[in-house]
Amino acid sequence: MNDTAAWLGAAWDRAESVQVVDGGEDRGPIDGRAVLAEAQRPSAPQEFSAPQEFSARQEFSALRGLTTAGRFTGDICRCHGGLTIVLRDSAGGIIGSGSVHGYDTVSWERSRFRDDLVVSDPAGLQLLLAEIGVPHRLASFHGPLANLLDLRGQRPQFRPAGKRGRSYLSERRVPGVLWPALLTVTGEQAGELPADRIDDMRHLLAEVMPSPADRATALLTWLGRLPVEAEASWGEGVLVRQLLAEAPRSAPPADVPPADVPPVDVARAVLVAAVAVARGAEVVMGAVNLAVHGGEDADLVAAVAPALRALFPPGDAVQR
Repeated sequence: MNDTAAWLGAAWDRAESVQVVDGGEDRGPIDGRAVLAEAQRPSAPQEFSAPQEFSARQEFSALRGLTTAGRFTGDICRCHGGLTIVLRDSAGGIIGSGSVHGYDTVSWERSRFRDDLVVSDPAGLQLLLAEIGVPHRLASFHGPLANLLDLRGQRPQFRPAGKRGRSYLSERRVPGVLWPALLTVTGEQAGELPADRIDDMRHLLAEVMPSPADRATALLTWLGRLPVEAEASWGEGVLVRQLLAEAPRSAPPADVPPADVPPVDVARAVLVAAVAVARGAEVVMGAVNLAVHGGEDADLVAAVAPALRALFPPGDAVQR
């Protein structure tokens, strides 16, 4: 056991609560930051064996297990991290802290030990953080999914127009009914199409795919196969995200005042249902793309979590 591991075990033994606060090493004093989630030590010992068995009463032990098991690197990440995990004693004093870096790394007492921990179950950690209320956790899967699907470094950055673009549309599994319209523009131009042309595409797609769930699955697959970062973010990715937002918000029943019943986003409900039954990595990447561009919510996290759990089992990061 190295010095970092010895300190870490003793620090968690002393801790009576754990907080997740906003910001990494460059955010300033911990006590001045927003608390995103908090868990108290349970009055009785809690066993934690696997993230899928996590319950609200296991938050403390789950956080301990997922942020202390792994491989110490003997070095540090050069970024500042985006979150900080804070251990507090019974009086509320800070025992120590660790910054969360990217998808799979926690740097405990970084300036003291300079010894990052690559955790054994990064997917479990990120999904747990999302479960207890920490926002933007699906975005942390963007890099691992891009690597899994080999979406990085592809050339050209944007799909060409005309005959040269046909192979790209085929590889991306773009519905054939949309090919004639898409081949008149490049991938970059597809992200700049006016609203009336996007509406035309919606109608064409609905004619050949009457089921909203089928359309959502097809569009998520397309979105999840786009190269990162250019095409997925600024090219066809813009178009697909607009096509996914196809349904208007439904009105409440006629006999209920609108102010008393918030409208339901029909398109969102269909999309979440499609994600929940799909297990392909492309569909999952499509959902994560939506989350990266501001579409993350608790329903989407819950829907995509089982597929992420299957794609990235415990031990995955340490083995790579």
